[in-house]
Amino acid sequence: MLTSYQLESPALSWGEDGAPHSNQFDDVYFDKDSGLEETRHVFLKNNQLSERWESLQKNAFVIAETGFGTGLNFLCAWQAFLAEAANNKQLHFISVEKYPMTKSMLTDALKMWPSIGHFSQQLIDAYPEVCHGFHRIELEQGRVQLTLWFGEAEDGFAALDADVDAWFLDGFAPSKNPEMWSDNLFHHIHRLSHKGTTCSTFTAAGIVRRGLQSVGFDVRKVKGFGQKREMTVGILNTTTAPLTERMSQGQSWFNLRQDNAQEVTKVLVVGAGLAGANTAYALANQGIQVEVWEQGNCIAGGASGNPQGMLYPKFASQDTPVNRFYLSAYLHATRLYASLDDSKEFWDDCGLIQIPKHDKEAERFQQLLKKKLYPETILQASKDRAGSLLLPLSGWVVLTELCKTLLSHDNIKVCLNTKLESLSSIKAANTTTGWQARSGDLQSDFSHVVLCTANDTKTLEVTPNTPEYPIRGQVSYIEIDKAKASCEAMGEPTNKTDFDKVLCEFGYVSPSINGLLHFGSTYDLKDQDDQVREEGHKRNLAILESLLLLPKETFNTEDCGGRVSFRCAVPDYTPIVGPVQSDEMYRQAYSALSRNAKWQSNEIAEPLTQLFINIGHGSRGLISTPLSGSYIASLITGVPSPLEQKISHKLHPSRFIIRDMKRSQNS
Repeated sequence: MLTSYQLESPALSWGEDGAPHSNQFDDVYFDKDSGLEETRHVFLKNNQLSERWESLQKNAFVIAETGFGTGLNFLCAWQAFLAEAANNKQLHFISVEKYPMTKSMLTDALKMWPSIGHFSQQLIDAYPEVCHGFHRIELEQGRVQLTLWFGEAEDGFAALDADVDAWFLDGFAPSKNPEMWSDNLFHHIHRLSHKGTTCSTFTAAGIVRRGLQSVGFDVRKVKGFGQKREMTVGILNTTTAPLTERMSQGQSWFNLRQDNAQEVTKVLVVGAGLAGANTAYALANQGIQVEVWEQGNCIAGGASGNPQGMLYPKFASQDTPVNRFYLSAYLHATRLYASLDDSKEFWDDCGLIQIPKHDKEAERFQQLLKKKLYPETILQASKDRAGSLLLPLSGWVVLTELCKTLLSHDNIKVCLNTKLESLSSIKAANTTTGWQARSGDLQSDFSHVVLCTANDTKTLEVTPNTPEYPIRGQVSYIEIDKAKASCEAMGEPTNKTDFDKVLCEFGYVSPSINGLLHFGSTYDLKDQDDQVREEGHKRNLAILESLLLLPKETFNTEDCGGRVSFRCAVPDYTPIVGPVQSDEMYRQAYSALSRNAKWQSNEIAEPLTQLFINIGHGSRGLISTPLSGSYIASLITGVPSPLEQKISHKLHPSRFIIRDMKRSQNS
């Protein structure tokens, strides 16, 4: 099925004072004279946020909003939170928007409020590409986290995994947009709330009040702002189901949460490659102390140590959870790399040209472009190579420098030459309360552990029976001067080596750095040879010559250097990311799936054990590891997830045993 990830931008008209007006809903985004004061009255004051933030006991406060609009409510909440909450607390703000503004629209709309210009500019700079799905934005060095869902409000809240403290029920007047206020929307508002969750809205419309009352909120009318006579506030005073049950939605075997979460003291991350570095960074950015144990003598010494990597997302025409994951991860990664390296020392968003391998792929590319499945800021026709795609946001990364930058955080301690030799659970009242890790004479206790151990995962007794496997990859490089000389000797233009974008077909070649041209890579199954081989150079040179439109044997293998590493791959081409639980427990607790694959349960059979895994990123780790690291951090700290629940299920470490149990009913 061809599904567009493009979204319709709002049709706006602008008043003489610069205020935006929605032509779709014939309504204003904010009061042009007192928009800030109205937001502070309706949403901040009537959710008692000042008082709640000043006495906040837990680590994070979560606000969810219907209708992001210009972001004015978020900006006001952000400003107030910094002023009123303790420095070690976090604000998580979640908002949905069916008609998201473009960055230029947002810029024009927020010009009206110079008093919050400092916050507005940061939002504008970090604002994501307008593309369907979840977008996680980190601000204030991680202290403020914004999660945006671009699409239908009901779909966004149905996909959300979060525990909300306060609701901003905004958007256009219910009389102008009644479709948004559906029974399903109110159902998910209740699912995502707990006893004591509050809500407020500018409207006193019956459709909103009745909807909130129908799911258990105590609702009342209070004085509105300015000349508006009434508005609505509410609170959920009834006890809700445990968080794990509210989030499971009938699939408790994919449990990601803990009702009585273990305090996060110090986290051990095992592995200093892309997965480990991004996981450690995401945790450290949330104020968590992290130790990284790396068995090698350097950071990114394995598959993450290739000299130059590229972002190659391979966009699909099918709307599947896995495709949505890679799209969201790709956009997240490009934002992160830009924020880490604005001087472009190790990240260059030069763009990538994807060349079709054969006629069938060329036809698929044309369908992607014809159907306009993705915004042009993400995918467009290449002007340099006919029939090819241009990915303007892509580029190349020096992987070792990226990992070193991620691990240079003040909250991270890196221990090299430290192999995890044993890991034993610390228990109290038959519940895992932490882990004791040992490496030689070093022995330390941790509240949580994340295994980013790639192909070494099977050597650890505590891990589940996951089906990852190694794939040998040899990359090659050649001095740019020698490449030019080889072209000249063949009578070919030497400027063919001076391209400015990553080129991909059966393999890839990146623009030269430090006088070297890097290209490859081989893809060798069931091959454990870690030595660079001449035949690997031959295959890589054939790729290079094809990409540069040069005759065969333009280059010589004796001019090549190379590096061998082993990707960690998974049969379903999807990373393994999430909590580790026992296979034996699954077979006992969920045996009904072997008889009925459609069986559902909200009963959690086993609490989480504070052990997580993040492996299997294959050749797309530069795309998938940043968002996966952020996701693991959200599970450990108990804050809203940056992933749709369906995506979380596709990444879950126990998905394989669940799949086997469901299939066994037919055997």
